[in-house]
Amino acid sequence: MIDYYRIKEGDFYTISNCHYSVPSYLDIGKLYSIMIEDCAESGDEVKELMKIFCSFISDAISNFNSDLYYQNPDYLEWFYREGKLLE
Repeated sequence: MIDYYRIKEGDFYTISNCHYSVPSYLDIGKLYSIMIEDCAESGDEVKELMKIFCSFISDAISNFNSDLYYQNPDYLEWFYREGKLLE
């Protein structure tokens, strides 16, 4: 799977540097599932999941020292669609 999706090596453990309480994996998964449902064409859910995980928004959401994770999911969707954080 790592080879198939060309996942690069890296440090994906963001919790140790967090200064605040971290949402549960179920809460984080729910946020991603909302984004996938809103952004994916029918039948392309896995493809959209990989696009979201490989985009800037995934790193931004995982920075639990910011408040981005706690923003309205509609905002996060449009940040992702625009390819940048909007003001």
